[in-house]
Amino acid sequence: MPHWACHYYRLETHSAFVVGSWAFSSTDSIVSLLIYSLLVALNLLAIHSEKYRIIAAALTGIGHLSIGSLHAYRLLYPFTFEVFGYSWTYAASLREFLISVPFGALSLFVAISMKAEGVHA
Repeated sequence: MPHWACHYYRLETHSAFVVGSWAFSSTDSIVSLLIYSLLVALNLLAIHSEKYRIIAAALTGIGHLSIGSLHAYRLLYPFTFEVFGYSWTYAASLREFLISVPFGALSLFVAISMKAEGVHA
């Protein structure tokens, strides 16, 4: 949800969100909100319905590993990262990496474990 809230707040305040040479447009943030909303809905659906659990865990894992990898790359090869019109610090990228990567890996581990145990997908 933090990434969803980031795009929501950015749209409400008309503030900048820049990753490298990509300055997010309002449309980019709306698409991001839709993607995050679908992922949240899928995870909520997976609470009730076992058949969605593997895909929900796998997509959550891949998403968090992607975000964490972006921040790891930024730490190794610095590039512009601006949120709400402010420069995102390298310490914040490190924190994002340290949170997102383990969570993503755990989510993928859960998906793989459920598949191995024969949870129906």
